[in-house]
Amino acid sequence: MALAVYPWQVELARELHAMRDRLPNGLLVYGPRGIGTFELVHAFAKSLLCEHPDSDGAPCGQCKGCVMARAYTHPDIRYVVSEAEALPRQIPFEAPDNASADRKNLYREILIHQPRALADFLTIKSHQGGVRIVLVYPADKIRAEAAASLLKSLEEPPEQTVFLLVADELDHVLPTIRSRCRLVRATPPSFEQALAWVEQQGVERAEVRLQEVGGMPLAVFESDPHLTLAPDVEAHFLSVLRMGKAADNDVIIGNVPRDFPLPAAALFFSRWAWDLAGVYAGMQPRYFPEELEPMRQSLDGVTPAKLYQWINSVRDVRQASGHTLNARVVIEQLLLAYVRALK
Repeated sequence: MALAVYPWQVELARELHAMRDRLPNGLLVYGPRGIGTFELVHAFAKSLLCEHPDSDGAPCGQCKGCVMARAYTHPDIRYVVSEAEALPRQIPFEAPDNASADRKNLYREILIHQPRALADFLTIKSHQGGVRIVLVYPADKIRAEAAASLLKSLEEPPEQTVFLLVADELDHVLPTIRSRCRLVRATPPSFEQALAWVEQQGVERAEVRLQEVGGMPLAVFESDPHLTLAPDVEAHFLSVLRMGKAADNDVIIGNVPRDFPLPAAALFFSRWAWDLAGVYAGMQPRYFPEELEPMRQSLDGVTPAKLYQWINSVRDVRQASGHTLNARVVIEQLLLAYVRALK
């Protein structure tokens, strides 16, 4: 049994285990979504609560601490995890008092009531005589008022208490929180290593699927409808993008689907924008390797100013995609701007 959850995490697992006897008050582990960073940090948290860990830090799985941690009943760990990340992992989540009983959307940010609920936990001593753990994810999606509450706890942590924070995008973590944590980077696997693992899982067209998600192996299995486009919607967007400057307004406005999640569309277009910029610079596409020629044709005669103006528009859409916006209108405008930029 090893602490690393996936084959590409061996070195990171060793780095975390080496900190076991000299833990900082705050530890922030960051890496791109789809490589299992939270799963490894969660395993590390469980190992800290284990009474008889293996020499490599892996929890024994049999002691009282392991049994309670596995059942989410260990008194020395608290989870500050968004609802969207907690439920798929069966981590208990308590909605705020003002939550609507018939709401359809999951909370995707850490809310103010979650760090506030730590008050009692942080004022009592460890039940098992060891370390107390606060596990936070995603640390890059914390509402402002919640961040202020969490920051106060980070600034004045009780003894024998460690905050384990996980983030998908380090740049979106508040500087005040980053500055109070030791930063550890989770490195993605090589494409070859990721492909070997995905093929072992029995995925059809494994190489193509892995390329579509930028080489992040767990992203191949992403099931959150908030982050994935239906195949027909994705095919439509791709057909318009392939057309490039040949696409006219009627084709765009008349055929954009009515219903799709804006965050998933924003992610799709950001990947196209990334590849487009790469091809413009003479590189190979990362996400759409089969679209090299259509991209080259679309970029013929394009000025850098217009190209990067559109790429910046994609960035802005992705940053705002979590807000209540009309997805169809936003994407129509983005596609119209795309054609104008290429012309």
